[in-house]
Amino acid sequence: MRHWIKRLFAFSAMLLFTSCLWGPGKFVSDLTLKKDGSFVLDYRGEIVLQLPPDAGTNEVWKPAMAHCYEGAMKGTSGQVPGGEAGVKPKERPCTPAEFDDQKSKHDQKQAEAKQMASVFGLPGLDDESNRAFAAKLSKYAGWRSVAYRGSGVFDVDYHMEGRATQDFLFPALPDDNLLIPFIAIRRRADGSVLVTAPALTGGAGALGAGIPGADSADRKGMPESRAQGRFTIITDGEILTNNSEDGPAPHPLGRQLHWDVGPATNKIPETLIRL
Repeated sequence: MRHWIKRLFAFSAMLLFTSCLWGPGKFVSDLTLKKDGSFVLDYRGEIVLQLPPDAGTNEVWKPAMAHCYEGAMKGTSGQVPGGEAGVKPKERPCTPAEFDDQKSKHDQKQAEAKQMASVFGLPGLDDESNRAFAAKLSKYAGWRSVAYRGSGVFDVDYHMEGRATQDFLFPALPDDNLLIPFIAIRRRADGSVLVTAPALTGGAGALGAGIPGADSADRKGMPESRAQGRFTIITDGEILTNNSEDGPAPHPLGRQLHWDVGPATNKIPETLIRL
């Protein structure tokens, strides 16, 4: 079992570090689910485009980006300082060949990151592409407002009214082919409804929280979730199961559950409700 957990984490880390994923940032989200099958979902806050750590900068290459050091190891174009441990390397002017090599690597990294984003149906890394994506998303039902703030962060106000007669996932993003749902509503054959929030978890995120038997050693090195906020479910149905910290509490409509999400939380919110 431990062998498969480690292999699954290795695959998950590779997936997240070689592609871009959508995730929640700071948020407040409420789901009202009634016995007649109707629901109202609100999500207000941030949606974050999580980039791999080596995606590079969005900036166009500038000469000031080139850095070379005395005593650099051979074959590194002056980028990796040599010398004794703890000794601060002395920077020197780059040679034309070193400058050209660093510029080429910068441009190649940017091109690869943009291509990867395109493969997964994500906007480009530049601010112009992200602002265009925000404008495109605003045209879809439910998205009251979408604004790109910069650094991969979108401020959104989402409101959807529907019926839990079939599965519903939020968010559904145009052209996106890789998404861990923030909130999922799934209807069972007996009429009950399973609500989960796979992306609304802290720690190592949805992949880390969703693997049974994994411990802190397994999760070490997994990318940290940026989710921080509260998810609340209000219902007049019968709450059959839930994994909230405090359990059901009275509400004018019936009962309510809530999950506070932050860096220290590591479980995926889940409840089963009979309508």
